Amino acid sequence: MQKHARYWVHRLERRLDKLRHRFKRWYGYSPVIVQPYITYGTTDELWVAGRLLEAKGVAGSIDDSRWKNLVHMMRRYRSDEIPFTDISISLGTDERTVTTDADGYFHYHWQNPADDCVQQPWTNLTLHAADPALPKAESHSVAEVSVPPESAEFAVVSDVDDTIMRTGATNFFRHTKTVLLNNAHSRELFPGTCEFYNALHQGASGDAGNPFFYVSSSPWNIYDLIAEFIEINGLPKGPVLLKDFGLREDRWFKSGHENYKTERIETILKTYPHLKLILIGDSGQHDVYAYLKIAKAHPKRIAAVYIRDLNPTSRSAKITRAADEYATCNVPFKFIKDAAEAAGHARTLDLVTEEAVQTVKSNVAKKT
Repeated sequence: MQKHARYWVHRLERRLDKLRHRFKRWYGYSPVIVQPYITYGTTDELWVAGRLLEAKGVAGSIDDSRWKNLVHMMRRYRSDEIPFTDISISLGTDERTVTTDADGYFHYHWQNPADDCVQQPWTNLTLHAADPALPKAESHSVAEVSVPPESAEFAVVSDVDDTIMRTGATNFFRHTKTVLLNNAHSRELFPGTCEFYNALHQGASGDAGNPFFYVSSSPWNIYDLIAEFIEINGLPKGPVLLKDFGLREDRWFKSGHENYKTERIETILKTYPHLKLILIGDSGQHDVYAYLKIAKAHPKRIAAVYIRDLNPTSRSAKITRAADEYATCNVPFKFIKDAAEAAGHARTLDLVTEEAVQTVKSNVAKKT
């Protein structure tokens, strides 16, 4: 019954989207932007992704009121996407074309790029909407693709909510208030996180340039907010991999947290077979279980797992049992109360320098 209901609701939504698109084409779109997502790749292949949207004007500042932040958040979720439109992608003198889907998203797999065009640790591509009839808010956009350097020792996969950004995800009302009434400037970074993450980025050598991947269950609608939060707080730049909350024939609005994360991490492991991963999350959602699946499937590829323990005095027996299973995989695992504790443990595994550990501990001590 639910399967048939999803099918017909999905069909109706797509029909309405097409009618709205035709009306917009006739009436006229507002100025549009190509919003590229930070992605990743190798010297042999690059992934380019983003979305074509009507410009919303949702850039925030530290002085914005809660009301203004709420208005901006509503605009993000009421995104007016531009479907079935060609996007031109340029890398050097080479140019390719990809078409947005019904929700305005585009994904392109660029294989065998010219050697002189791929730069490490970042390769930039130029994007613009190819339709001359569309009014444009900007002439072009730049898509950044992470290409790990040869010096990289490992890669880091990090959750966002309650791992780097304090959101109170385990408390519905606190989480809702944080999400709706704060912007990238007013959201809070856990003490020492910047220093710890940059220590991992630099690695044991001090200049490894280890790549970062931020994997979250948040929707793509707030991509700009998370990417800006990472930049404002001086965290290592890296792909921000979020979820599509749209209706699908096989599901209502979103896939499971666990499956989504394991699929993303599996892809990263496949893309970089020479790199081990450090997995960082929190105990508030399902990170312990998602990471355990990966540890069991690829025990030799996981260098360490760190879980920020949000409720150490009331940790569930289920989470504790799952944590104990990491030992059977010979994967280093630790519940952490803060970045200083994580940095100290990472030092014992020769993942960071002693100098970096002291910097993390000093910052945590100052802010707690």
